[in-house]
Parts: sequence; structure tokens; C-alpha cells
Amino acid sequence: MTTSRREPTGRGMSPLIPLGYFGCAAAAFMAGAAGTACLAPALTAHYYHPRLVALTHTITLGLITLAIMGATYQLVPVVLECPIWSERIARWQLGIIALAVSGMVAHFYLGIWPGLVAAVGVLVVGIAFYLLNIGVSLRGLVARTLTARLMTLGFGGLALTTLFGSALALNHLVRILPGEFFPTLHAHVQLALLGWVAPVMLGVSARAYPMFLLAAPPGPWTSRFQLWGVTLGVPAVVIGLLGVPGLALGGTLAMAVAAGAHAASVVEMIRGRKRPALDWGLRFTLTATGFLLPAIVLGVAIAADVLSGPRVALTYAVVMLGGWISLTIVGMMLKIVPFLVWYRVYGPRAGGAPVPTLAEISAPRLEGLSYFLLTGGVTLLAVGLLVGDARWVRTAGGLLSLGALAFVAAFTRLVWHLRDATPRTDVR
Repeated sequence: MTTSRREPTGRGMSPLIPLGYFGCAAAAFMAGAAGTACLAPALTAHYYHPRLVALTHTITLGLITLAIMGATYQLVPVVLECPIWSERIARWQLGIIALAVSGMVAHFYLGIWPGLVAAVGVLVVGIAFYLLNIGVSLRGLVARTLTARLMTLGFGGLALTTLFGSALALNHLVRILPGEFFPTLHAHVQLALLGWVAPVMLGVSARAYPMFLLAAPPGPWTSRFQLWGVTLGVPAVVIGLLGVPGLALGGTLAMAVAAGAHAASVVEMIRGRKRPALDWGLRFTLTATGFLLPAIVLGVAIAADVLSGPRVALTYAVVMLGGWISLTIVGMMLKIVPFLVWYRVYGPRAGGAPVPTLAEISAPRLEGLSYFLLTGGVTLLAVGLLVGDARWVRTAGGLLSLGALAFVAAFTRLVWHLRDATPRTDVR
């Protein structure tokens, strides 16, 4: 299978750009972990509460979306061999989205809907810049790989999620959406998780995990199951939630097949890997894959009406957002950030002077501490929500806060090396 591509410009994007996205994502991670501990009583009640919605968007937009954007700006030139069109747009976009997310979280928390709509408008501008930059970067690419196809689906899912979310925000002021509120809200949530985040993560991992593990890429059958599961499952779930109930279960089963195929491919990579030792970044990503099993079980049980209620829905959200997605993002950041810092600071000096290795600029003790605290905290949080015990939830929030602090400390130690970097002023 082949791709048609443009010739690279001769240099990649400045590492400072994805590092800026990762830094904002790390700050949001800290805020979200602390918020979990503070909002423990509310988390054991109903999930639709202004402060919980604010917490959710801190994680989904502040951590997950910004981290994915930073990762794609770094990885698109590598995995799809397409240079990013404009560094300047990427820089402006970060400031716009960070401002928008801050405004959205604040207005959700306070329940001020006009301010929320204004912040959503700013977010739409930032995401439009991102999609424009990525779209122009990928022009002329004839994608035949699993990674390219899944990432393309994810970018389309981001556009639809943004439009859907904007309509939901405006609906607080002027009723423009038909039907009942909660099915519409659930459709927005699933479109964001399954239509935007999941395809990009599956696509990136299909290329990145083999590189990290020194293993063979996913086989043809697991690749087909992932691609077609997402392609058929996402619209079926969303349309089913919006008014065609029979489709929701079928779409959920299709997504379960995609998730299962991804997990099977990861297991196969682990078995066939040539890298004997697993660093903490890899342990994060591989452990995160293990959270897919309870996510599949809960998702299918909810779609089949075997389980229901706010506590089950919150548990599903925690397993997906906190278990699979967030732990994967932390692991990927621990793999990408050391390379970006080393490339920026020590790459120009390599061969002419002694330089440290990637391992020597990292902080394995902090990474290991973060691993145990975060994985334990997510597990305890899911159990605490399922049984409805606020004490367990508060304890889990404390573990998550400490784990996020250890991760941010490791991240800070890495980026501290940038103080020795040679200035770079040319920006496209």
C-alpha cells in the first residue's frame, strides 16, 4: 500500500509548539485531579451538575484535546510524512483554545450561559484554525494506511463534535435542538469520545506502539476490525441516541469490536516486541489498554439496558476518560516530551560535544511514582463511583492529585533543560 505525499520542507516544526500544548494539558490535568477530590460528594450524585460539567470539560478539552493536538503537530510529519503547513497558526491556535477552555470551565462552574456561549464561540475559532492547518497539511495525501484513515475520521469527528457542542451551548439561551435534553447530551458525549478521541488514539497507536516496542504493526484483520468498527459504530451510536434506539446497541457492539481488535493487536505487539525493558511511558500506555475491557463491558451493558443510572454512567466515563484515554496520553507524553526536549537542546550539539541520553534527562522515579498513584487512583475512583461512596471518591481524588503532581514534576524537570537551548526565531 502506498501514499502520495509532498516533499518535506527540510525541517520539522519547532519542538516548542507541541511542548506548549503539552504544558497546558499538564496544567489542566492538575486542575482536573484536584477538582475530583474537591467535588467528591457531587460525583456520587447525578452527573449533570454545573460543577461536574466544568470538571468534565477541564479533562476533555484542557487535557485530552490539547494533548492530542500537540501530539498530532509532532506526529503528523512523522507518521503521515506531511509537514505542518503553518507554525504561526499552531501558536495562535493554542492561545485561542486555552482562553476558550478557561472561559468555558468558569462559566460552566458558575452556570452563566451567555458567557458560556461566548467562550464556545472562541473555541470554534481555535478548532477551525486547527482543522484548517491539519487539512492543508494533508492536502494531496492519498491515505492507504490504518493510521491515516483513522486520524482522518477523527478530524471529521472533531468538526462534528464542535458543531454539536456549539448547538448545545446555544440551546441554553434559545431552544434550537429538538427532542429530549439528556439523549442529545449523551449523543454529544459519545460523538466526542468515539468520533474524535478514539479514532485518533487508535490511529496514532497503530504506528507509534510498534516504534516504541520494536514490534510488527497491527495485522490486516485487526486493522480492518478497528477501521470498520469505528466507521460503522460511531454514526450508529449517535443516531441511535438521537432517536433510533435499535441502532445504539449495534453501534456499541461495533465499537466494542474495534476496541477489542486494538487490544488484541497491542497484546500481539507485546509478545513479539524486541525491546526487552519497558520504561514508564510504555507501562502507562499498556496499562491504559487494559482499561478497555471494563469500558467495553460497561458500554455494552448500558446500551443493552442491563445496567443504567447516573453512577454506572459516571463509572463508564471514568474508565474511558481516566483509564484508557488519560493514562494513554500521560504515557505518550512521557515518550514524546523527552525526545522533543533532547532534539531542541542537545540535537545541534550531538557529535561535537558530549550530550546526555534521553534516559539521563528523564526522571524515572517521579514517573514510576506517578504511574502507581494514577493507575491506583483511577481504579479506586471507578469503584467508588460504582458503589456511590464519597469517601472512596475523595481518597481516589487525593491519589490522582498526587499522581498528577508527580507527573507534572517529571514534565517540569524535562522542560527545564530548554533553558540551555539555542534561540530559534524563524516561524512559518
